[in-house]
Amino acid sequence: MNKTKSDNKKNKGKQAWYVWPIKATVISLFLALALSFGTELALSGAGVAVAVVLLFVLINIAVAFDMVGLAVASCDLTPLNAMASRRIKGARHAVTLCHNASKVSSIFCDIVGDSIGIITGVCGAVLALALSRELEGLAALAIAVVVSAVIAALTIGGKACMKRFALLYSTQIVLFCGKVMALFRKEGRPRRKKKKGVKHE
Repeated sequence: MNKTKSDNKKNKGKQAWYVWPIKATVISLFLALALSFGTELALSGAGVAVAVVLLFVLINIAVAFDMVGLAVASCDLTPLNAMASRRIKGARHAVTLCHNASKVSSIFCDIVGDSIGIITGVCGAVLALALSRELEGLAALAIAVVVSAVIAALTIGGKACMKRFALLYSTQIVLFCGKVMALFRKEGRPRRKKKKGVKHE
């Protein structure tokens, strides 16, 4: 017997659970490689000031992406649907983000956020090495430990602050992301369901 369309949809749904983790792993691998390569190029021969600036920029990006990922995952669709019905710019894109909340949250929090977290470790190592060039033994070790601790504290503290902000203003954050998406992609009209006609022989 031939499989019906409903059976095909069910089979696709069953396969989806492992397809996305594989894609996320591959994307994370290449993103981490690209970021690591770019960071190494940027920091090769750079001074302490450049390493510190790049470090703070990366930490802020990681915190911002984590905030957006949490906002999308916790956002209520009701006000966004109302805005989309009034054709407010970016609202339909925001609704789309919420419909794909698991993937969007994974991309923002895990793929981008964690990849940048790895790169901040690289920056911290370069910064610690630059600060401890003229030191040896316990002094060099102490600088490396302090630098790593400061990076971890700033990252964790920043994410903790932004998590509360993301939960309180999730709708506004997701709508803002929708407006940014609208700058690069036009919002399509909602699809209307086609009425199934009965064919007469």
